[in-house]
Amino acid sequence: MSLSRTGTIEGEFAGLTPLRFSPPVEARFETEGLSERIRLAQATLFAAIFLYDIFLLADWMILPDVLGPLAVMRLGVFTPLTLLMIWFLPRRTRTWHVDGLLVGGCFLSVLMPSTIISFSASHYVATYQLGSMLIIFYMVLVQRVRFRMAVIGMALIVLTQISTVARRPEVDAPTFWYIVVFYLIAAAIILLGSFVLERTERYGFLQRLRVESMIERNAEMARTDQLTGLFNRHHLATIGADLIPKRDTQSLGALLIDIDHFKRFNDTQGHLAGDRCIRTVSDLVREMLAPANENKPPVGTAVRFGGEEFLVLLPGMDAARAAALGEAIRRRVEGVGIPHPGLGPNAVVTLSIGVADWKKGHTELDTLVNAADAALYQAKNLGRNRVAVA
Repeated sequence: MSLSRTGTIEGEFAGLTPLRFSPPVEARFETEGLSERIRLAQATLFAAIFLYDIFLLADWMILPDVLGPLAVMRLGVFTPLTLLMIWFLPRRTRTWHVDGLLVGGCFLSVLMPSTIISFSASHYVATYQLGSMLIIFYMVLVQRVRFRMAVIGMALIVLTQISTVARRPEVDAPTFWYIVVFYLIAAAIILLGSFVLERTERYGFLQRLRVESMIERNAEMARTDQLTGLFNRHHLATIGADLIPKRDTQSLGALLIDIDHFKRFNDTQGHLAGDRCIRTVSDLVREMLAPANENKPPVGTAVRFGGEEFLVLLPGMDAARAAALGEAIRRRVEGVGIPHPGLGPNAVVTLSIGVADWKKGHTELDTLVNAADAALYQAKNLGRNRVAVA
């Protein structure tokens, strides 16, 4: 079933606040943006490697006593791991896999230097730790990991920073609590931004589905008869060329179906009853064209050709097979027993059907339809409620 149905989409707008759609829409939302998300992640990770390693200048200025371990960590550990992540990302098939890798990478980029600077005698450690905010901004605003993953990443990074500062002897209680409050408020503001970003992305996704739904609905209305749900003649003109046999060995059958004495039915029962009769007959025709295996397409294409006339095109069928199907349709409609009081108290609606098939030398679909039309008149002249073959 298409996801871009108006009723379905309108209901999905309720899922914006909890940031979760219904399973099929959620799956489409995640799948459609995954490849672009991976390309963005790879591109920005190359930039992240460069900027993260450039931060060695800050290490050199305020943490010279642990510069060596920090350099090994940045150049010998972080850079190779990030390059490995860049190679590994395209092999992920779920958005949360990608976000998990990115959050894990960001957490390690904070955890590793935090562990090393625990051994530093510098009095600038608390100030140095504020650099982790850059990584948080990168995770949320550049990589734009999903809100739930951002919460996990934020919690891990903030706890790491607070625990690192808490172990520093030069940090007094007022300074420590100031840092704690600063991190918590900053984290709340950034997570609020993460929520707004994802909600905006989801809103844009639903708006696009809504437009697709309108386009799909307009296209369906343009090709479908509103009373019966069958294709209309406009759509027949569009697909007709594709149905024409391309080789002499291919066949194409046609049934032109007419409801017998339909004018009398309308005159005696009224136009609304006439519409119901046409709908019932069209549903029965559609039923007879349905394949035995639901995974296969219908055996033919049904078109509402006129007021009470239906055209059925049958690729791969010659006149004999088409006539057999036409007889089955005629019997099915007669067997349903739609009352036709205009013909008598026990009369029922019946069909006359003309059958033709594609002949060598035919070049246009109209030729086939005209042959079926001539056969239909023959069926009527022979007394109606029968199948005639051109």
